[in-house]
Amino acid sequence: MNLHEEFERDLRNLGNGSAATLDVAISPRQLYCDIVERNSLAVSFNRLQLATTELAGADAVKLEQIGKALSGILTYLMEPISPIEFDAQGCVVQLRSAPPQRDDDGRAYYELLVRRGGEISLARYRKNNGDARRQIAATVTREVLLRLASDFCKVLE
Repeated sequence: MNLHEEFERDLRNLGNGSAATLDVAISPRQLYCDIVERNSLAVSFNRLQLATTELAGADAVKLEQIGKALSGILTYLMEPISPIEFDAQGCVVQLRSAPPQRDDDGRAYYELLVRRGGEISLARYRKNNGDARRQIAATVTREVLLRLASDFCKVLE
């Protein structure tokens, strides 16, 4: 059984309910999802993260390639994801919804980080007009969550 299959099995076994954590590891990768709520169709989560030693020594060019690959395949989210910042010194690629979801009170957006040392993570934020941004739960179908987990792994291959 591969990492994606174990993640899918564990998600299915969680069933419906409130907060839970999915934490599945098959060396050298670990998938972690901090779930806030779930039902038979959807999952709300604070963070989906793939940790791997495969990125431990990644250079800036490799991280940028991964960021661009992710922006090309994560087209199924509510908003498209695009690279917005690349920190060559810190070896971090930051991608965000482009454009973010807007309403009269502010905006909401996905933020995806690719870090040297071994992390790809996705979270959702809300920035109300005049306030600091705050993390909010991202709500996606179970199918989209599984696809995200698979795509995080796929860009490393």
